[in-house]
Amino acid sequence: MKSIARTTLRSAGILAIAGALALSTLSGVKAEDNVGDPIGIGFNAPLSGPVAGWGLPGLTGLKILADWINSEGGLQVGDTRHMIEIHQFDNEYVPSKALQGAKQLVFENEVKMVLGVGGTTGDSQIPFLMDNGVFYAPLASTDINPNRPYVIAGEDSFPRGEMMRPLYIKNVYPELKTYGVIAQEDAVTFVGQAWEVGAAKAAGWEIVYDEHFSPETTDFAPVVTALLAAKPDAVALNITWPDFIPLVMEQLYLQGFEGPINANYIEWESVLQKVPPEWAAKVGGYDSYPTMDDPWWGNPSMQSQFVDDWQARFGDGAPEDVNAPMTGIDWLYMPIVQVYLHGLEKAGSFDPDAVLEAIRAEKAIMTIEGPALISGEDMWGIKNMMSHPIPTNVFDADCNCKRIVSMMRFEPWFDAHKGAIIAHVRDRGQMWDQRQ
Repeated sequence: MKSIARTTLRSAGILAIAGALALSTLSGVKAEDNVGDPIGIGFNAPLSGPVAGWGLPGLTGLKILADWINSEGGLQVGDTRHMIEIHQFDNEYVPSKALQGAKQLVFENEVKMVLGVGGTTGDSQIPFLMDNGVFYAPLASTDINPNRPYVIAGEDSFPRGEMMRPLYIKNVYPELKTYGVIAQEDAVTFVGQAWEVGAAKAAGWEIVYDEHFSPETTDFAPVVTALLAAKPDAVALNITWPDFIPLVMEQLYLQGFEGPINANYIEWESVLQKVPPEWAAKVGGYDSYPTMDDPWWGNPSMQSQFVDDWQARFGDGAPEDVNAPMTGIDWLYMPIVQVYLHGLEKAGSFDPDAVLEAIRAEKAIMTIEGPALISGEDMWGIKNMMSHPIPTNVFDADCNCKRIVSMMRFEPWFDAHKGAIIAHVRDRGQMWDQRQ
């Protein structure tokens, strides 16, 4: 496989040093500090059901972040320190339950911020949260628009990662020409697939297949047969749900596909139960969710500290053993909370407008994903998207896991191609102002 030079943040040491600095931003509690009520963070996400893979593991990272801040005496907001509390609700990725969860978290737990997967479960609760001045932070930045002033997102690189992976793969395999994309029918995926296809065209791919399958699908053989009949050189699974990925990958293997495959998120422990590692190494399995134990981050770093703390609390034989290895989801909800808490600290206030102003005023905010810029006007009509460097991971046969092979800034390439990409998204009716 050919290599591509990393752009921006090539050295792991930069993130390692920055991460270590980020851990030391809170000073210890002083005798003269006032102590206020805890800051409640609500986790309104699927903790069970087919989408739980994007929700449940994320609780571990939120608890670790709370531990980090609370061990330093809490967060300083104005002249008062506040401990962090995490409250959870299992919405099973059902919109009506998501609204129920939002009301419970706000009225009973008095949370200041609610986290979730987004999509239809975001649509159901966002009006309520906006009316009550509560921040909502979905994984998908597709939920952002000017009518939702307190929706901030971007910790999941979707759909920026979906735009950067076709570019990376095209550079690694310049001889490949055709590109096929599939994912389930889902409001978020309709948007994300529009951005990915537009970006893939801008990167030089010919799109030969671009379809969605039913979320009720159980037999993926015909889905993959139809895809491969179009003869794609590369296959993209966009934001196919985690529980579907192993089943789709199994069919790609059984039906003989050996070109590069990419997806928003690939959990290799489950995929390797369906396919041999030799095939996984051949197709790459490119995704945008790194693991914090990747040597790329360096040690000491915020990332290596996360790994140590996660293993001590949630790992094999630990007090809260989750009976599963650490994944790329465990840390995923942390970065946007770091951005929000940074805004609280800088604003010295819980007023949501003051917090937004403080966040937008920063050139970059350090998170466990690296330095995040705050942007989003071109894509969502409002400056509420955190944009960190976009990782690309590939399957590594030495560890039977994913490893970072590239870390690229999204903004320079997007700025050069956004006219064509946005035109494609508009042609599909998926810009924010077309989905009102």
